[in-house]
Amino acid sequence: MLNLWEYLETNTIRTIFAVRIVLNMRPDKIIKTTLLDYAILGLLQDQLLSGYRIRKVFEETALGNYSSSPGSIYPALKRLQRFDLIVSIVDKTTTKTQFKITKKGIQILTVWLSKPIEKQEVKKRIYELFLRFGFMSKLADNEQKIKFLTSFRDLLGEYLNELLEFHKDVGSDMPLHGRLAFEFGIESYKTSLKWCKKALLQIKKIDES
Repeated sequence: MLNLWEYLETNTIRTIFAVRIVLNMRPDKIIKTTLLDYAILGLLQDQLLSGYRIRKVFEETALGNYSSSPGSIYPALKRLQRFDLIVSIVDKTTTKTQFKITKKGIQILTVWLSKPIEKQEVKKRIYELFLRFGFMSKLADNEQKIKFLTSFRDLLGEYLNELLEFHKDVGSDMPLHGRLAFEFGIESYKTSLKWCKKALLQIKKIDES
């Protein structure tokens, strides 16, 4: 049975190998894709958008957590173009430049969406998992969505039990404000678990219809 580090190493190797196949590049040419890159690719899978419009979406929605500043968005767009994950298109009627995701961009986005969930993501990067699910509409079939949500549910439940056990053991010894903040975290995970179970039921209904 793999220990935690062997598991992480194995999945990291698999992801890198898949990306290399997708991009057909030498190891030294592999793009180090960021979460911001994936968020931009996710937006562009549905429509053409200008750099300004992309920035506005980040400013006006929860995507702003991944940066909405021009100093981050525009360099990311240039980087994605350089690796042929998006292309720029000039609208002849308005002369405005818009961006379109390429086939290669779709492929690398799909690799990211389909990678196994790791417990560390549930602990430290849970909103990245919600972001991944939000972009799955067209790029994952129902079986993949069910697998994702089932894994998410199980890992959420496992981690929530650890938090509850810790609270039971040392909660009474914690400073008031620290305990209240910790309890907020517990309630947040309870809400996430409730959402996950509800979403899983709805996706399963679609799969059965």
